[in-house]
Amino acid sequence: MLDPKNLQSVMKESSELGKNAHAELEKPFAEGMKNMQMSGADSARDIMNSVNATCKKMMDDMNGVFSGLQDNVDAHQKMQQEERPKDFETAMSDLRLKLSTGFPQEMKELFDKMPKIK
Repeated sequence: MLDPKNLQSVMKESSELGKNAHAELEKPFAEGMKNMQMSGADSARDIMNSVNATCKKMMDDMNGVFSGLQDNVDAHQKMQQEERPKDFETAMSDLRLKLSTGFPQEMKELFDKMPKIK
């Protein structure tokens, strides 16, 4: 089942990951600016590693949310498949000789007057 607390924690974690990634990306630039010695290849590698790690963590979190949503949908569909309305329980005394099928005849005239969708 989809847990709202889990969804909220994922969103908070994602926000924190973004903030941490920003702080991590700032460090090499700030240190490089002090000495004016910063390799372009090193900074690009640091940036890509940080971006990849952040994206992987966020994808894992979103997969967890999707799995929870899918479990919720599966449980709901299972409940619908197993549900039997009271109208179709044979133990009920409703004056009918058999289970009803088709459109209710007592409402047919009402719906015959309605415009038909083509």
